[in-house]
Amino acid sequence: MAILHTEFSNQTIDGDSISAADKKICSYIDQYGNISYDSIISQETSWQIFYNLTELRKGVLSWYDFPPQARVLEIGAGFGTLTGCLCGKCAHVTATERSLYRAKTIAKRYADVANLDVYAGDVSNMEFPERFDYIVLIGILERAGKGSRELEPYVEYLRSLQGLLKPDGCLLAAVENRFGLRYFCGEEEPHTHRPFDGMNRYVRGTSGYSFSRQEMENIVQAAGFQNHRFYYLLPDYKLPQLIYTDTYLPNKGIREKLIPYYQNPDTLIACERELYYDVIDNRVFPFFANSFLVECKAEAVSDAACQIIYAAVSTDRGVERGFATVIRTDKVVHKEPLYEAGRPSARKLYENIADLHAHGIPVVEHKLLPGDILEMPFIPWPTLSDYMKGIMRDRKDKFLEILDRIYGYILHSSEQVPEEENALYGKLGKNIDFDASKKPDFGPILKKAYMELIPLNCFYHAETEDFLYFDQEFVRERYPAKYILFRAIHYMYCFTPNAEEYYPKEKLIAKYGMEDTWQIFFQEEQIFLGEVRNKGRYSQFYQRTGVDQGHIYANIMQLKAVGWQGK
Repeated sequence: MAILHTEFSNQTIDGDSISAADKKICSYIDQYGNISYDSIISQETSWQIFYNLTELRKGVLSWYDFPPQARVLEIGAGFGTLTGCLCGKCAHVTATERSLYRAKTIAKRYADVANLDVYAGDVSNMEFPERFDYIVLIGILERAGKGSRELEPYVEYLRSLQGLLKPDGCLLAAVENRFGLRYFCGEEEPHTHRPFDGMNRYVRGTSGYSFSRQEMENIVQAAGFQNHRFYYLLPDYKLPQLIYTDTYLPNKGIREKLIPYYQNPDTLIACERELYYDVIDNRVFPFFANSFLVECKAEAVSDAACQIIYAAVSTDRGVERGFATVIRTDKVVHKEPLYEAGRPSARKLYENIADLHAHGIPVVEHKLLPGDILEMPFIPWPTLSDYMKGIMRDRKDKFLEILDRIYGYILHSSEQVPEEENALYGKLGKNIDFDASKKPDFGPILKKAYMELIPLNCFYHAETEDFLYFDQEFVRERYPAKYILFRAIHYMYCFTPNAEEYYPKEKLIAKYGMEDTWQIFFQEEQIFLGEVRNKGRYSQFYQRTGVDQGHIYANIMQLKAVGWQGK
């Protein structure tokens, strides 16, 4: 069981001084213990409660390849959301937390975990029986200098931790970037809740200080960590989805993968998602990345501790479908279940790939490793989606030819069943509105409809014109082939600027005979997305993802009006 150490704490628990949110979090833990809370807190309106209990937070470290024998010190564990993730990956975890109330709650949450010690108090006053392989600082360094704009307090803080590391040990520090693209777009600064405060260096004061990339590099070098590597976390280190490195930077397809969120979308004056094209084109992504995770080692000549150069984490898919997809330094790709409950999904994905291959569909080769980890070769081709975006304006014949090939693969991916077995018939008039005066023509009905036979999930070699499909996890039984084609076209137009000007979508709807079914497919897609992304379970997150272009324009005009008044 977890062991609680209170000898370094000078606190007593005064119920009147504990916030209502902390009490509510503790009550959940008292009631449920060590479980996934996402379903239980789906109706919570408090962001603080959601943030301290959601599985989405684990994305900051769930992909990282800690050695299984690693002994880890986690500083500032809060209510232990990341503590459980670390305990599952490492031999032993020592978690520290200033608040005695929170430390006791962590020990209670993980009462059945044998490889955890919890210390209450300030880490600077503690003595430990060992030195550690890793020290984990998630959102702690920013507050270590009490808002100072000078870098020396942060340098001294990191220096003070070096004595707790083994000679070849590694420190992992996650921080916000005060020049993150989201902050240029008008997102509130996390320490002051005022837009643009970080890039103005907090001239009105701050309780915490976020760092530019260069500032962070200066701090870790001055603290004696000669060997360091930056990971760039999007949308941030708090709820990460995508992790990049200087070895593997994003391409323009980032818009199709990233779901930005904002604490207050009402302050935005630009759309972050739309700016990534230019940021990537101008090769300045590292400067504008919203968050950093910095891997720091004192040994100047040693290799990086982690052999991963890119990761995508799908913590929002739930414990049954949550995966980390990583690219390693040897250019091998692994797709690993984040939870034990996800192993059947990994095996099913492997079976899907084998089934598609048996039907003559070109797929990336997959191997199923022990632990139900999927291994694939790294394919250095662009996605078919990126290629089609590039030819949509000037090579319309080629664009249409590729769409025909996509539909051909969809039709050959499965046997067909009689029209009356169409599963969508059961949804018409119930979940889906339609014109009851005429029967829609759904076209061929597939016994197994592979939902991801679309350009987003396909590599393309322009010279050989070869397709290679990947990530074929989602399957619907007895669904129209044209629904998959709808998905291919729909997302092409969602993520291609000016697509309607290049080739009107209505012409494709007519070409493939979807005039009566397009809106039906669109409604079904909203249902599908809601299920896949667990939008009900993560309403606290998704209600912060909407960006209103009209409101952005109104903010711009308001700024202009204020400026003119000032004159």
